[in-house]
Amino acid sequence: MKTIFTFLFILSIGISSYAQRTTFASLKPGNGTEKALDAQSFSIDKVYPNPAKDLITLDLQSAQPGTIQVTLINILGTEVKKWNEFYLNPGEQKIKLDLSEFKSGVYILKIVKQDQVKTQVIKKN
Repeated sequence: MKTIFTFLFILSIGISSYAQRTTFASLKPGNGTEKALDAQSFSIDKVYPNPAKDLITLDLQSAQPGTIQVTLINILGTEVKKWNEFYLNPGEQKIKLDLSEFKSGVYILKIVKQDQVKTQVIKKN
């Protein structure tokens, strides 16, 4: 049992560090050394509560309006839920997701906006 928890802990650290490294930037005109977030970019500010019981809230930021696709993936890599697309307005936005139909465990929340993918590890109690 300790081995499983160690594996899950290492996996969650790896996924979190991968998600932090996957930012999309484009170079601004100028001296070529400045970076700015792409106009279509978005970010996950906060996912709470984590661990969650039935509902989870996503605090998102978006530079431009557009749709996102939210998917829940179990620890084995199987897609267990794909919500209808959500429309994001520019700025801050909150999205609530119902997790009541899922068993307790560790899941990966995958959010896609055009060619950008963000992930967040969540635990369901």
